[in-house]
Amino acid sequence: MFDLDPASPNIMPSRYHQVSVAAVPSLAPDDLVARFTGREAYFRTRFVVARLDGDPGRCALVELARDGSDELFSPAAAARVLASAEDCAYMKDDDADLGIASHLARLARRCPDRRCVVVEGRYRHVSFLLNAAPVQITVVDVVPPEPSKLADQVARVLDFAENLPPIAVQERIVDSRALVTEPVPEGLIVPCRGGGVDIEGVTVSHLDERPSFAGSTLLGCERSQQIHRWFYGTEPARTIDWCPRRLIGADESVDGLVLSRCCMLDEGLEQEARTVMVPWGATLIEVHEGLRTLAGSGDGTWTRT
Repeated sequence: MFDLDPASPNIMPSRYHQVSVAAVPSLAPDDLVARFTGREAYFRTRFVVARLDGDPGRCALVELARDGSDELFSPAAAARVLASAEDCAYMKDDDADLGIASHLARLARRCPDRRCVVVEGRYRHVSFLLNAAPVQITVVDVVPPEPSKLADQVARVLDFAENLPPIAVQERIVDSRALVTEPVPEGLIVPCRGGGVDIEGVTVSHLDERPSFAGSTLLGCERSQQIHRWFYGTEPARTIDWCPRRLIGADESVDGLVLSRCCMLDEGLEQEARTVMVPWGATLIEVHEGLRTLAGSGDGTWTRT
């Protein structure tokens, strides 16, 4: 009669109209089952957020079994409690779009001791996330310029992508200026003026302006080295490599799923094990695809009803 496993991760309605809200005199599980079994409900309703009369901040989550009737209203064939009052937190957030799983996951992180977060969000819609277990992704990027373009793009994608499972992001942002250590170079060349690299006491020139004096040290990556060889016919006297690929491999704290970017990649994605690279000038579509690839599909990370 019920085909949903209540222990599945990230249970979330695919449409908010699957969820109804009802005031009840008791949140005791037996009382809720008795109240909603056989009770008439709108044909789209699969879940009921039962809120306690006089204390609507307390609630429980009930699932209804329907008999397949195509009538506009029909009685529930059965009811069961998916999350008790002790398991549920009720939250209001006018900025939360309840069609976006990462919005619900963000709120669920505020209540780590509750299995279910019920949210009254944008447009006064009500929905829930049960057994929150967002996909953890580390974003690795290099600044300046600031803020990190990739981290900003990821945040923007997660703010609108309804087809991605709940995702939680950890940022690992490396300041390339901090890589310039002793010996301090007499002159430093960086890829472009737009990068905004400025270090006190160091003369900085910009490779995109093709200076006559290229400096003694290149702060850049493989592409910058290629351009240096093209312009000057020689390797830089010294290279400080800030390639995100190298940084990922050298940083033991970066583990799990990783999204980063690379200027050697012109378009599309490149995946190696649990790391996905997007182009240095990635579009939002490419960033979205990178997140989707990392999160995977059909692997149990998301249970949409």
